[in-house]
Amino acid sequence: MNTPHTDSTSASTKGPLCVDLDGTLVATDTMGESVLGLLKTAPWKLFALLAALMQGRPKFKRYLAQNAPVDPAALPYRDEVLDEMRQAREDGRRVLLVTASDQATADAVAEHLELFDEAIGSDGENNLKAGRKAELLVSRFGAGGFQYIGDSSADLPIWRAANEAIMVCPSSSTHRSAEQSLPKVTVLSERPNKWKATVKELRPHQWAKNVLLFVPLYFSHQYTDLSLVFTALMAFLSFSFCASSIYVLNDLIDLPSDRQHRSKRKRPLAAGTLSIPEGIALSMASLALALTLAVAFVHPKFVAVLLGYVVLTTAYTFVLKQQMILDVLTLASLFTYRVIAGGVAVGVALSPWLLAFSIFFFTSLAFVKRYAELIQIKGDPGQSLKGRNYVPADIPIIASAGPAAGLLAVLVFALYINSPVMLMYYSLPQALWAICLILVYWIIRIWFLAARDQMHDDPVLFAVKDKVSLAAGALVVVCLLVARYG
Repeated sequence: MNTPHTDSTSASTKGPLCVDLDGTLVATDTMGESVLGLLKTAPWKLFALLAALMQGRPKFKRYLAQNAPVDPAALPYRDEVLDEMRQAREDGRRVLLVTASDQATADAVAEHLELFDEAIGSDGENNLKAGRKAELLVSRFGAGGFQYIGDSSADLPIWRAANEAIMVCPSSSTHRSAEQSLPKVTVLSERPNKWKATVKELRPHQWAKNVLLFVPLYFSHQYTDLSLVFTALMAFLSFSFCASSIYVLNDLIDLPSDRQHRSKRKRPLAAGTLSIPEGIALSMASLALALTLAVAFVHPKFVAVLLGYVVLTTAYTFVLKQQMILDVLTLASLFTYRVIAGGVAVGVALSPWLLAFSIFFFTSLAFVKRYAELIQIKGDPGQSLKGRNYVPADIPIIASAGPAAGLLAVLVFALYINSPVMLMYYSLPQALWAICLILVYWIIRIWFLAARDQMHDDPVLFAVKDKVSLAAGALVVVCLLVARYG
């Protein structure tokens, strides 16, 4: 737990405590947040945004503050900085917010926190950063007459003018420069591990969903062809990096709502351990790697499939996820799309039985996801899911449609078992009937757990971690092998 740093210096000698905003008080950049918010809600204003940028950063920030103001309640505040501010107020010192962000943004944050005596920001003409900020503070309090909390190399001139440099998550180069040129340096918190945050943001655990790309290869019974297995593996990696690219994009767009979610608020972009520019770069690099693998190792048509996935998921991110029912059908389609992608990668024609089973099965799981989210807010009938068009009153309908879709998937599988094609591939197709029982058990159990608020993850990811689900999956594999070779 971080606690305010203390020393023997008196409060009167320390002077006012001046606090930076972006990267310091909040673990994000408010200008980047405003840009993302504007592009999400009013993308047609892009050209006006570029025109404002051509007039300089102060005009640019003023345009963003007027057209896409940040919600101060949705920002990720650093507890260690808030503790330092509270300690200063207890000592009877003035606390000022001094930021290069626009004055309107500074005022909104100050009003929300109610911890500042004054908020000073850029005025639309001058960018209050680095040397200009140092000159302002020296003119107000004199050289060495204030403490300053900052985070970046741009704050070095201000620290040189202050009586103490208080640093938050500084880079190694900034920390080194400060220690070499400043008499007193205090580090409130260390910089987070960027590599660890990068891996976490890519969400490799979500790649378990992409095992669906191997399904067409299995049901075509060509899994003994090592060249096809290698192609399917490369398709899996390509699709996984493509999906990770979209996950990052989705997190960038959903920052405000993710920060109000009990688990999503811990994601690197929402928590601020990765910056918005780093998130954009990560998304682009992941997509570039996905396309490179597809071009180099998989069928050319697979590249088109990847691009189609990007279009569909982008439409989901910006539009479809806010549309009731359409969002669930889109999620189910994205799972089925993985099966289609696997068939394209290895050049296998897909069975209509497989596609029908997939769409019903994953529609049920998509409804589980929404149902589990609604269960968390069911105590407040007037509340809706953040970024979704559902309210607790929808729970009974979802609880009916979801299990029904899952049981329809089992019915499709049962009809498939009775089809003439089964005799071509399975010597003992009767063993497949056990899979129907396993699926019925698993689907109903998932819904029971969701109703008890024990489904805190995506249902597919839950299944990967759940021992009962893993055991059910193992039994399905055994049944398939017995049917094939028994």
